[in-house]
Amino acid sequence: MTDPVSLGHPWAMRTYDEEAWTRVRARGRGAFLLRTGVLGRGLPMGVVTALAIQVYLGGPLPDAFLAWTFAGRLLLAVAVFSVSGCVAANANWNLHERRYAVRPKL
Repeated sequence: MTDPVSLGHPWAMRTYDEEAWTRVRARGRGAFLLRTGVLGRGLPMGVVTALAIQVYLGGPLPDAFLAWTFAGRLLLAVAVFSVSGCVAANANWNLHERRYAVRPKL
């Protein structure tokens, strides 16, 4: 499988060549949103953000990670980043659908 290629920026959406996109598309939009939006962006960024906020607030570590406030902050951060990740993944899906759409021959 061909690795996705960045658009030249570390924060750019991934782009797939036509062969790789055919395999990604075969798995379905839901799997793509889950894998890219939630597992690829929402979960890691939510956890890192919640940990960074907890360290910044200066709670006693590691006991602070067992507090209900941390759990709430973690759930909120994962939810926010998962939604934003799904929006970005959906835009990426639509971009590739337009790019590799089957056009009738004239």
